[in-house]
Amino acid sequence: MGVAQLGARVGDPGANLALARRVLGRAAARGASLVVFPECFLQGYALGSHPRYRAESADGIGPRARRELAARSGVALVAGFIETNPADPGRPFNSALVVDRDGRLAGVYRKTHLYGGEFDAFAPGDAYPVFDLQLRDAGPALRIGACICMDVEYPEVARLLALGGAQVIAVPSADMEPFRAQQAANLVGRAIENNVYVALANTADRRPDLVFFGESGIAGPDGSVVRAGYLRPRLVVAELRDAAVAASGGFGSYLRGRRPETYGALLRDR
Repeated sequence: MGVAQLGARVGDPGANLALARRVLGRAAARGASLVVFPECFLQGYALGSHPRYRAESADGIGPRARRELAARSGVALVAGFIETNPADPGRPFNSALVVDRDGRLAGVYRKTHLYGGEFDAFAPGDAYPVFDLQLRDAGPALRIGACICMDVEYPEVARLLALGGAQVIAVPSADMEPFRAQQAANLVGRAIENNVYVALANTADRRPDLVFFGESGIAGPDGSVVRAGYLRPRLVVAELRDAAVAASGGFGSYLRGRRPETYGALLRDR
């Protein structure tokens, strides 16, 4: 699988789709069956010009074009986009589109933990679905969970996805300075503590007031990690290995060792 560390053009879905097309072509040539793109990648991440003007439904023109790209390249994708919210048109969702390699829409995840100015721009989601992607002609589907940027900083999010059966957690992100250390720790920590792979695709973009630093990566449950480096656009590809899962104690080993009967305090509002 791969993570695409890129900077999207804000308000220019056409340019971002063209960039995604090139990346998926390179990913297919390198043998990747799934690529994760950054947060809000379809329309670009920016809160200054209100996101509601750029929002699309999961069946809109941009998301449909993404599905066509996946089918054409034979590579599944998870990509951030700004999704319309019929219940509150002024506050769209910050979402991730999950598409199988044949172009089938597997589903949508909506960011649950917002950050800073996002509280004014977006409505939070409230569910942690897990999606089945058929990445090979034969064999079982790969179970994919998704979360977005700030979500990965909450251990409960990754744990709920793992409890839902996720084998890989895809994380579209638009993380910025000075949070490089936090992102690095969360990337590896969430993989180890849940016996899963975590693939985080962060934005790489330098703006007058912000630096989206990149440092994307794919972390294995054994603590191994492949990184994209600082700020530069890059596609990183890594093989998902059963041996890495076995080295971590086996899929679900931490889940089996849990003692939920002692965790009541987690559900109390402090």
